[in-house]
Formats: sequence, structure tokens, C-alpha cells
Amino acid sequence: MTTTTAPNPLQLLTDRLAVQDTVTRMSWLLDRRDWTALTGLFAEEVLLDYTQPFGGEPETLTGAELVQRWRTQVGHLDSTQHVTTGILVDLDGDRARVTANVLAHLRREGTLGSPVWHNGGHYDVRLRRAADGWRIHALRAEVSWAEGNSAVLQAP
Repeated sequence: MTTTTAPNPLQLLTDRLAVQDTVTRMSWLLDRRDWTALTGLFAEEVLLDYTQPFGGEPETLTGAELVQRWRTQVGHLDSTQHVTTGILVDLDGDRARVTANVLAHLRREGTLGSPVWHNGGHYDVRLRRAADGWRIHALRAEVSWAEGNSAVLQAP
């Protein structure tokens, strides 16, 4: 007869909260332009899939390369707000999968047309436990709707 040990409920709760916190911090730190802390949330290699909203192919980047890309894409904006909500966490030992709704509000004054672009969709985030916490190793974003002026993303 094989016996299995049930997962420790306190550890499951701790892990679930740590994973949720990591995903929430991703949006929070991006909006506050804390590039160093944001880089620390990612694994050494990150599979990025933005094919649904922007085309192309999924790609593997270092965490630092991903954050530098975001810095280039949104660093020139006057403000951004990424609201991540409805965070669902599925744990599997040292791995986690998060699905979450996301709303993005991007603003740049001086843009021809409206200075705001809004969009909403969801994230599919994969994380792995590291020695010092959970790290994001895959991120897929899908946009369900958008309104406003996407030209705000263009560099001035």
C-alpha cells in the first residue's frame, strides 16, 4: 500500500499568496518604472508570447532584456496603469500557473488624437520557485478589447 503525504495547508497558502504577490508586483513595478525591482521578478530566461495582440512569434528573452523592452515601450509615456485582477493560482509543487484579468491604461500627452489608449484582456503567467522566491518564466498576454489611440505607444 502506497501512502502519500497531503500537502501542508499552511505552505500551500503561503505559496499561493507569494505567487499572487509576484504577479501583482509585475504590474505595480512596471507602472512605477522601478526597472531594477521589476527585473528581479523574472527567471533568467522568460518565454514571452505577445503573438495575439502584436503578431510575430513567441520568443525567449532574459528577464533583463524583457524589462529593457518594456522600458523602451512605455518609459516615454506620461503614465501607465496596469490593473491585474481575478488572479487564479494553480500550484504544482515548485511550479505555478496564474491566469488573471488585466486592464491597461496608457497615457502620453502631445499625441495626435487622444492621449489615452485602454485595453483589456488576460495574462497567462508561469512561475517557478527559486531559492529566494517565485520567479516568472513565461508570460502570455491576450487582448480582448481596446479603445482609444494606440499611437500613444509610438516614441515621440
